[in-house]
Amino acid sequence: MSGRAPQRLLPSLLLIALLAPAAAVAQDPGPISRYVFDARGSVINLGQDLEVASQRFLGPAQLPNWGWVGFDLGGHVYPLSLGPVTFGVGATLHYTEARRHPTEDEPDPDLPPVVSRFVAVSPQISLNFGHRNGWSYLSGGLGTSTLTIYRDEGTRPEHPSSKTINYGGGARWFVSPRLAFTVDLRIFAINAIEQMGPQPGSPRMNRYAFSVGASFR
Repeated sequence: MSGRAPQRLLPSLLLIALLAPAAAVAQDPGPISRYVFDARGSVINLGQDLEVASQRFLGPAQLPNWGWVGFDLGGHVYPLSLGPVTFGVGATLHYTEARRHPTEDEPDPDLPPVVSRFVAVSPQISLNFGHRNGWSYLSGGLGTSTLTIYRDEGTRPEHPSSKTINYGGGARWFVSPRLAFTVDLRIFAINAIEQMGPQPGSPRMNRYAFSVGASFR
């Protein structure tokens, strides 16, 4: 995705942040819960970067571009409210693994598939807007992530983690006293890693994830 993607995504995040407060106009069910746990499935763009591929002796088209089956687990607490804003702290764990098998049109269709695995641990501070039955949020923080890309030949190479800024937003709508439907849109800004001997490096890059699932309190 291009460098203009964050500018296109931010208006959507701001719109999400306005949805829950609008529902609070008619009545006030009470303040936001003291804590919440999230369990979501996620889709993430893993990218087909030329520099990333070439350092692994691959072509960009050989890399899986999307991870369609991943998960996003998290927990948050809300210790302080000031006017319409409730402040939260928490963290999430994101995991995605995707495979791309060679096609019959490629020079060697019998080669093993290429695997892209993305893991991110993301502490977050959030600004939350809404009430007990539903709220939206904007959040961000500094954590770590690991993007490992390799041809699946029976071994899993290790790749160093990189400092990663995460930022985004989402919302939770409670359909019962303890269960909510939740969505999250998140950008991972990953620091560059220098190549160290046989260990491949990677440039500074962004990865974009959309997650949908359930929240519990």
